[in-house]
Amino acid sequence: MHYVLFVRTDTTPDADLGHYLANVGATLAEHEGRLLAFGAPERLEGGVDYTRMALVAFPSADAARAWYASDAYQELAGWRVETMGHPVDVNLVAGLAA
Repeated sequence: MHYVLFVRTDTTPDADLGHYLANVGATLAEHEGRLLAFGAPERLEGGVDYTRMALVAFPSADAARAWYASDAYQELAGWRVETMGHPVDVNLVAGLAA
């Protein structure tokens, strides 16, 4: 399993990102992506105040990369960046064997 983690430090209201949030799930299905978590994190350690995080699972790194590079997702990502005025941090990490 591989995971994509989105991290935001901005204060853009979720209501302003309604188009993105309403449509991003449909882009995941084609690549077997599953949203595992979304929301405001509780910081337990460290100094960065993240405002939102999302954790998405994919069956492989190739599936995660294919989703991220897909026209459907890139169109939404472009809209998100334009609305927010800047990109977010997007990271890919391999899961551990069970």
